[in-house]
Amino acid sequence: MRELVVHELLFDAAYQHESQSVISGHHLYTYGAIHTRAVRLAERMVRLGISPGTVVGVMDVNSHRYLELKYALSMVGAVIHTINFRLSPEDILFTIHHARDEWLFLWEGFGTLAQSLSNSVPHCVWMGSETGGRGSTDYETLIAEGREQVPDIAGTIAPSDWYSVFYTTGTTGKPKGIRYTHQQMLMGALQIAHHLALHDTGAKLSAQDVIMPLIPFFHIHGWGAPFIATYLGASLVLPELGGPAEQIGWIRQHHVSWSNMVPTQLFMLLEEAQKQQLDRLTLKVLTGGSPLSLGLARRADQFGISLSLIYGGSDQLGSAISTATQPKGPHRLEQLTTRLTPLPMAHIEVRNDSLELTPSDGNTLGEVWVQSPWLPDGYLNDSEQTAAAFNHGWFRSGDLAVRYPDGRLYVLDRTKDAIKSGGEWIAGSTIESVLSEVPGVNAAAVIAVPDDKWGERPLAVVEVQGEVSQETLYQALNQAVAQGRLVKFWIPDTIRFIDRMPLTSAGKINKAALRAGT
Repeated sequence: MRELVVHELLFDAAYQHESQSVISGHHLYTYGAIHTRAVRLAERMVRLGISPGTVVGVMDVNSHRYLELKYALSMVGAVIHTINFRLSPEDILFTIHHARDEWLFLWEGFGTLAQSLSNSVPHCVWMGSETGGRGSTDYETLIAEGREQVPDIAGTIAPSDWYSVFYTTGTTGKPKGIRYTHQQMLMGALQIAHHLALHDTGAKLSAQDVIMPLIPFFHIHGWGAPFIATYLGASLVLPELGGPAEQIGWIRQHHVSWSNMVPTQLFMLLEEAQKQQLDRLTLKVLTGGSPLSLGLARRADQFGISLSLIYGGSDQLGSAISTATQPKGPHRLEQLTTRLTPLPMAHIEVRNDSLELTPSDGNTLGEVWVQSPWLPDGYLNDSEQTAAAFNHGWFRSGDLAVRYPDGRLYVLDRTKDAIKSGGEWIAGSTIESVLSEVPGVNAAAVIAVPDDKWGERPLAVVEVQGEVSQETLYQALNQAVAQGRLVKFWIPDTIRFIDRMPLTSAGKINKAALRAGT
């Protein structure tokens, strides 16, 4: 009997969509070829001793290798640890030991970083050129030595078996590990596909799309994109190590129609499009990880990019995606950046400090609580953090949001990033959105600074290009107050200019670093 396990997606794609293309850098494969390679790899891994429950760390860019490993490790019942290569070397090593990796699959392109990690586990496989690795176990050799025979163990893997472990970015302490079963992983990913296919949203998704995930596979498996593409049988373009210039080249060459990325990646893509003097970059984009400013949304719209905003995280997967009731009306972009509809089967509540539901008035701030069938049961080997965040089947997100009468919500900020001034919440993301609309502002961040009178006050930090004055920025903020978009006491007392905004390993603005520098 077929089960809801990860490798069944590839079996189905190879049967239903055998000749559909999978492009990885300069390599052209098909789902049929990826299936053959993954089967040979799985068969060889069984003979190497990789078995159900073996934790295997993978550190690679988005590539055909990573895609094959997602399915090959599923066939043998191993647990894939998607290693975040943007963490510090110390934190990477921490996650390897914390997850209890027994094997590492390392891409040679990481150079000395990969070499320094190779001796941290009993077994290492090098992934690099098609002709061989560093003289030890080599990825392509394993595939060549493998038999084209699905391992018997593949038929015994259950939906409740552990499939993957990955880690938070660790900006407020050591990274926290989260484990997901096959069923949880697939339900979370496929509900994103169903939502985008069913709802009126900018990143509408179909089997005819050509999908290029720019979210790294270490981050919630690229937000489930490799599973979604395989499930749909859609053509898949894996960008490997390419930057914005290469990404635009692949979009144009391979007719990419759908992608996912964080707002900073979207900004860099638009900067490159402007540098290349492109008028349009027709593309559907699912973005998230941090609030999407209205200024960035408007700029993307000018290039012909249609957007949806996703809300979720490593410890809850996807939970809601923005939709618009008036997709072609005058407030289309405002709707698509501020109105999130929960995914099918996701239950979201907004609660106050007393854990009571806040009124659905579109104004009252509260904390987001999430419940879903794909929610994990806590953090790996961390009872203290689990008790703080997971409560009787609910996940306490630490995000501040308002709820609207129609059930949709707007996530404004993290509680740790919001400012409480005189007992009232100030949503820094709303101020950031206003500042982002000023021509010449590349990025804006609003953080809390101590204040003797009010407890905390907002400080704005902006990255600009060209001549942008404080006077111009304050004019924009005061205009937003006159329009009813901001409350007057929300206006920052100070605006500070910065040469380059610090980013986290997930590509978000690192507000912890900004606070440390004040």
